[in-house]
Amino acid sequence: MLRKTLLILFSTFSFCAQAQNFFDWQYHDRYFSVYTGTGWTGYVGDLTHDKPFTKGLSHFNIGVEARLYSKIAARAQYAYYIIEGSDKNAADSSFYRQRNLSFESRNHEWSVQLVYYFFDYSGKYYKRRTYEPYFALGIGQTFYNPEAKLTNVEGETNSYALRDLNTETKSYGNSAWMVPVSFGVKLVVNEFLNLGVDLGYRFTFTGHLDDVYGYYADPNGDGSAYPDETIESKLSNRKFEESVYIINQEAFDQLVPGKKRGNGKNDHYFMANINIELYLPKDIFRSKKGRGRKGKIIGKPGAY
Repeated sequence: MLRKTLLILFSTFSFCAQAQNFFDWQYHDRYFSVYTGTGWTGYVGDLTHDKPFTKGLSHFNIGVEARLYSKIAARAQYAYYIIEGSDKNAADSSFYRQRNLSFESRNHEWSVQLVYYFFDYSGKYYKRRTYEPYFALGIGQTFYNPEAKLTNVEGETNSYALRDLNTETKSYGNSAWMVPVSFGVKLVVNEFLNLGVDLGYRFTFTGHLDDVYGYYADPNGDGSAYPDETIESKLSNRKFEESVYIINQEAFDQLVPGKKRGNGKNDHYFMANINIELYLPKDIFRSKKGRGRKGKIIGKPGAY
């Protein structure tokens, strides 16, 4: 997958480089930039229960961007992120608390996006505004693998890939298309560096980021569950665990093979980013004298 991601980033970079020669731009100081960052990830799905954020810093991203026109840029980005959720965060004695499901998933994504800046580009990256707000929209793909922890009678806790267990009988894949939408602002640090703050939401086309989507597993089609004491049985239906055993009798009676397990809706996730961006203008490898910069840089005396 890493090879595929790098190929996408390289192809986007090459396309943007060719586009610079193709379009008759009036802005002579066109540029590329690279950026990297980290931040906090949240998830919206069956197991959110008003606590969407993953604990601590939970994602890492890298990307490249090319300015295409006065207010338009294109970017390609790769990110690794963690999401989690648990019915233990639901209200006591609720249907969801009785259901007692949980997950954690270490995922990654790639995306390509068009970026719209609210202010015009000045034509020289080193004379850019001290702040640049923007909106981004694109398309991408996320790869996910929800897992759940289970403690055995010996007190050992292990993680299990829920996809492999067919917890809802029907199998599902390990990837889904998604639409990334972002709002952000870039703040000048110095001539070559920006500090970026970005909030991005991912609309996915899957309900299985958390493994919970449809109905309790009915492998034989006759209302019978997986054999008792198997991992499949214990993780597909967790209402029997000691910590929640019959805290809601009405809900307990509904949690049986063939009955509703999830809400049947797509899951989504979001990222709050802090990025460092480095500009790569076309003249970055020329001598200082060859660049011939004059005047002020961001309101200060020129560096050259």
